[in-house]
Amino acid sequence: MREVKSLDEVFTFGDQLSFLIPHEWIEGESGDDDTYLYHYPDSDSGWLRVTLLTLKGCADPAERLHDIFGKKQSYWVDEETENLVRTFEKDTEQDGDLLHMYYWQVGNFVKPDLVQEAIFSYAILRDRVKDKSNLRMISVLSQVLPRAKFYPVANRDQQKPC
Repeated sequence: MREVKSLDEVFTFGDQLSFLIPHEWIEGESGDDDTYLYHYPDSDSGWLRVTLLTLKGCADPAERLHDIFGKKQSYWVDEETENLVRTFEKDTEQDGDLLHMYYWQVGNFVKPDLVQEAIFSYAILRDRVKDKSNLRMISVLSQVLPRAKFYPVANRDQQKPC
């Protein structure tokens, strides 16, 4: 069983987003510039994927963020970061593998006019859902991912308009 001994802060998407991951994790190949992957080396289960959506030019970014999250299922607010957070799980199949997916949708706004939403997904083999090591990892991720930090965008021309 793998234990989380320490956490490292990673910065992604041109330093627009930072979050904590286990120190031992490595970055995987996503094949997509809009996605980052992290996992234990030589792991066949337990892959964290993150994408970032950014809207610019929002007249009232706080209201726009609440509109985005309010249109979906319920969410909660992380007291430390004031991030809006929604979590859910689902079963899926990919390339013949039965997977269980955990999701954390984390959003906030960056003044003066940006709305950002990070979507984290953690995939494990379905038959390992109740493994102690998986349950510990879900506990760690559930504590650190809602506290992701959002930063101003370096290249605002590449962002979608609000």
